[in-house]
Amino acid sequence: MRSILCLICLILAPSVFALTAPLTKLPVDIDTLQSDLNKILDTANLPRETIYFKFLSNSGTEMKFICSDGYPTLFINAPDEEKTSAFYKGLRELGFLFPHPLKQISPSLENIKARCGKTWNWKPTMKYRGFHLHTLHPSEWVAAFYQDKPEIAEKSIRWMARNGQNIFDLSLLSVPLAEIQRQMRPHFELAQKFQIYTGVSLGIALNQQNSYKLLSLWDSYFGWSADEKIEQGLNDLFKALPLSYVVLEAGTSEFTPTDFEKTLRWLNLSGKICEKNGKVHFTKVHVSSNQVSKKLGNYNFLPQYAEKNVGILPHTVMFYGVVDESAPMYGNKNFHGIRDFMLKENEKRPNWYYPETSYWVAMDVDVPLFLTDYLRTRALDTKFLNERGIEGQLNFTTGHALGYWLFDWNLALITDADYNFDPMIGLKLIGEVENAWQPIFDYQKKWYKDKGLIAMLSSANLQDELSETHRIHDRFTMKQLSKNRKQLDLEISLLKEALAEAPSLEGIGNQEILTLLKVNILRTQHALAIREALAGKQDMLKVASDIREKAKVMIASLEKEPTNYPELEIFKKWKNPTAYQFGYVYPAASLYFWEREENQIRKDSYFPFRGNMYDVFDIVF
Repeated sequence: MRSILCLICLILAPSVFALTAPLTKLPVDIDTLQSDLNKILDTANLPRETIYFKFLSNSGTEMKFICSDGYPTLFINAPDEEKTSAFYKGLRELGFLFPHPLKQISPSLENIKARCGKTWNWKPTMKYRGFHLHTLHPSEWVAAFYQDKPEIAEKSIRWMARNGQNIFDLSLLSVPLAEIQRQMRPHFELAQKFQIYTGVSLGIALNQQNSYKLLSLWDSYFGWSADEKIEQGLNDLFKALPLSYVVLEAGTSEFTPTDFEKTLRWLNLSGKICEKNGKVHFTKVHVSSNQVSKKLGNYNFLPQYAEKNVGILPHTVMFYGVVDESAPMYGNKNFHGIRDFMLKENEKRPNWYYPETSYWVAMDVDVPLFLTDYLRTRALDTKFLNERGIEGQLNFTTGHALGYWLFDWNLALITDADYNFDPMIGLKLIGEVENAWQPIFDYQKKWYKDKGLIAMLSSANLQDELSETHRIHDRFTMKQLSKNRKQLDLEISLLKEALAEAPSLEGIGNQEILTLLKVNILRTQHALAIREALAGKQDMLKVASDIREKAKVMIASLEKEPTNYPELEIFKKWKNPTAYQFGYVYPAASLYFWEREENQIRKDSYFPFRGNMYDVFDIVF
């Protein structure tokens, strides 16, 4: 009887897997790979005849590097849809590494020859893997895709391909579609030549951060010709850009819903339109917890009632993940609800995990903090996804400045099964010593996350100061601390203990990252000094100011690093099409939030809108 049931399950299995509507396969482009190999060899100052390559059958995953007859050739077996990623796996095994879009590490000719006769396998940990470039924030990618910097866009796409990634999208800003088409189409076409499935992220009625949207605020409220506008808007996008998938965000913001019933109808409609046009449709599943209907529950989980062609991107934020027991953000205790929803829906619809490895707006990039738990948590999450059969991971990234390239690169690397979900693999490959880093990993996990120091080292943003029940991150604001001596003394004590246990930075080789780790310590000292000032030691404000100026000099020293795009204005005021008229590193370069906290205490004034660098009306409206 059991064997009969198993046979029935096997017969029915295709219909189950069909629910996940795979993306339309992209063919391998030999000419594109050959051209890119030439670029790589030229950058390495190696003759172009150093390496040849040839694809064999698609029945296996093995590759061999054979050097007989004077023609060193990489022979590659791989499924058709994985040929490009397998090719770059071979190059990585020969010693070519690509930590950053502007940086290549190359082997010597002797090291390449030493690989003759070696064999490898390409085994990705998931079917779909890649990056969402969050261009709602003013990063290098805004310059690349919206401000005629095609060389940055091209290098970013090549970086993804060279690191085995095969999905990519970006946020569409409220820019004329003709202009979007002019600047983006060549890059999307290039991505598809690398077998990277391309997408865009936009709102059905998203009124947040200058996002491109299909419906106006009034259309979404009154429903005027909404269905026709959604269909026309999607069809216009399909004509403008070569797309494999589309991400449609529900709600007028991540905190404010459109009508639940209308939203569900619009999701089903857009899913149907996408399917008709050969595209896969996704919607984001946010972590906000303040939108609930008695009938339909959490607004973010509405897709569970949608048709099976409505895919989901279950989202987690900051350095927390689905493996963490505690994630005190957006009114949540942890992200287990997101985890459980992802697992429940996995066999019903397209389902990609959507974590992030940089958090901009008063949390880490702009404070700035270099957080090793991005490496640790993303590795644990990726292992969890692999073990549960989640087919995709689309990583939300703000940008690569201030060392955040390492977090994204490491996440790309661990989608290769050979790296065994190692949170330090990127560090090891650039020559860092594990023994020097392990105490730093352990320290940050213990103090920043488990003991909650991150709430003191990051800074309260406007929502944290306006709400006590649905903060971006749970914390005691400066205003609350000024009235709560017991909590203030507790935080002072914790900061002193943390500083006493700060690990040695001896043995850290990368100077950019070393500088950022030193800034972490300075921020801890600064957080302590301002709290001691709040406790009555007014001279500590001068100490805090001196610490800030020291850190400011350190951050300024990094501006000319190639990884921080010195030719762009990301460290300065910057006119751009986002809702923020400064580069995303400007708050870090100016240490704006450190100084704001000093001024709150100095003036004994905690009005949320005072000293806030964001244009709230531009962001919201």
